Amino acid sequence: MGMLYSQSPSVETAPLQEETILFHPEKKQFCVLNRSASFIWNQLATPTTADNVAAKLCESFSEVSLESALGDAHRTVQEMLTLNFIQPAN
Repeated sequence: MGMLYSQSPSVETAPLQEETILFHPEKKQFCVLNRSASFIWNQLATPTTADNVAAKLCESFSEVSLESALGDAHRTVQEMLTLNFIQPAN
């Protein structure tokens, strides 16, 4: 079982066609998420692990292999964590 992560409650979102814009008001930071990163962000609405997110990516995008999904999910989660858009969930 991996670490659980969830969206930071202070982050505001704005959907934009297939992309999502995140805004962190305290840090005054914006982040534009592409289609797969938006999907990952939405999975983090409830606490989950990067591995679970990868599994959901595979289910939703038939062209994505589990290996590729695991890499993308872990990379994206780490990046969002670094930017304080998500946080560890207990």
